[in-house]
Amino acid sequence: MGVALLLVLSACTSEAPQEDTFPTVRFHQPLTADVTAAQLEDWTAQGRLPVAPAHGGAFETMTSALRAADPAPDVVIFGDSMTQQGLDPTKLGHLLSDATGDEVSVFNGASSRARWGMNLLFAHYVVGLEDPPSVALMGISTRAAERDDFYTTEGAKSPFSSMVEGCDRPRSDSWGDADAARCERDVADPLFRFRTGGGQIARAQDGQAAQTSLRIDEDSRLRSDGFMVHPGVSAAEAEEISDTRMERGFPGFPTVHDEAVADFGEAADLLRSHGVTVLAFEIPYTPVHQANLEEAGRDYDARRQEAAQALIAPHDVRLFPVDEFGDWWGDGDSRDAIHLAPQGAMKFARQLTEAPGFLEEVEAGLAD
Repeated sequence: MGVALLLVLSACTSEAPQEDTFPTVRFHQPLTADVTAAQLEDWTAQGRLPVAPAHGGAFETMTSALRAADPAPDVVIFGDSMTQQGLDPTKLGHLLSDATGDEVSVFNGASSRARWGMNLLFAHYVVGLEDPPSVALMGISTRAAERDDFYTTEGAKSPFSSMVEGCDRPRSDSWGDADAARCERDVADPLFRFRTGGGQIARAQDGQAAQTSLRIDEDSRLRSDGFMVHPGVSAAEAEEISDTRMERGFPGFPTVHDEAVADFGEAADLLRSHGVTVLAFEIPYTPVHQANLEEAGRDYDARRQEAAQALIAPHDVRLFPVDEFGDWWGDGDSRDAIHLAPQGAMKFARQLTEAPGFLEEVEAGLAD
């Protein structure tokens, strides 16, 4: 954890996020405004700016929303786009509240293209917050055990990573002297740190808080609880999309890389060292896509289960397996062959709470 991040987070206000307005924000804009380093530091502490520009606007918005959440979430979800779109945190919070008799707040911190390098970055951010969650739910999709090339090429090189993870990192093919020097300048110089934050700076100058929700396009939005909203398709359309994926040679079979296993374990250990109970759950593809993969004759489901075990077993994390979506799955429940749509994500939240032992483990974590 970088010292600079701890200073920034300890100074942040805990104002509740405003009602979702889904603004359109321009990211990766050069800093052209006449501002001072002191102003940028003040606006960050006031919640007008994120900790630093991240690798993507949705991720940046999500982290600002988590920082602004009031009350702070009791449960935070980790994972990739399947979890980001597949598990409705508000619905899960209501179900947990009903089960425990206490108000339980849930936040979805999963993000697009994230494997465990990106989730480890997010874990560093989470434990630096003034009020970390009691429980972390690690969503394991079919491809979750792959190495995180997106993290090494983009996430690790962002100013956000500089502030959250610090600059003292082992040298490698993806982290050299130039990367370390850029990182150190990110931490030391707010004007350099926000060099691509022009769109955000304009909002801050107008007195607006950093956005906690985001309009992605005409039909897609990021909510302030971290959940990504996309429109649904019929079951027949999901099957057509699956057939096309199979024909094009991008079916999505599981692969296990040692880097992923190590990153998962480091994220779990980091969270647990800060008193967070870590649990894992599986999130499957749509039934039609899983059927296509199984019919391809490569023992898809057995490999999927083996990949999930490869991630969690060395690190003593309890896994709640989900073989497939329940009988509830049908028209409008999925966005495509692999991602759920909002109505499906609400139904999956209920299915997850019905997994044997899940409610008991979460309640125990909340009580610790």
